[in-house]
Amino acid sequence: MAYEDLLKSVEESAHEKEQELRNRQTAVVDEIRARARKQAGAVRQGHLDEAARSISAERNKLLYLAKAEKKEMLIRVRESAFEQAFAESVTRLKTLRADPEYPAVFDKLLREAAAAMGNGAFVVHIDPRDEALCKQTLLAQRISPGIRADISTSGGLVAALPDNSIVISNTVESRLERVRELKRKEIHAILFGE
Repeated sequence: MAYEDLLKSVEESAHEKEQELRNRQTAVVDEIRARARKQAGAVRQGHLDEAARSISAERNKLLYLAKAEKKEMLIRVRESAFEQAFAESVTRLKTLRADPEYPAVFDKLLREAAAAMGNGAFVVHIDPRDEALCKQTLLAQRISPGIRADISTSGGLVAALPDNSIVISNTVESRLERVRELKRKEIHAILFGE
């Protein structure tokens, strides 16, 4: 019986050891699984974070490109409207000579040019259609520069020293071009309410 008790005791002891090993094995496996889950979660979160950063960067890039494209298109539209406004002005100014106010406009343009030339001799270049008006205006202003009907313009004149060292362009076209460049910002504000 002692032998049977010993065998039973060894068997129970082996069984306990086996159970203990299984419990330890289960604990180790559970610990490994927990670590693996944690690492997988961290890797998954890292991938999600990277994907979120990538999506955010792509979104920002697309927004920037869309804004730049919109701004460029707006500039083109505004510049087109600006050009149309000036084209309309040029068209309207072609009929300036028919306006009853044109003699007063010509008088003012001639006074400005004469004042800029000072007291010296100068030459007035005009469109042949303004020759009679120019002579009449010069008489009224009591000045006698040389007159050359040698330019084509919608109105106005060009005054120059005989050697062309100083030239004052006071034509409708040159005045409009100066206004176009000097007042560009103001005109855009008027056209677009800025």
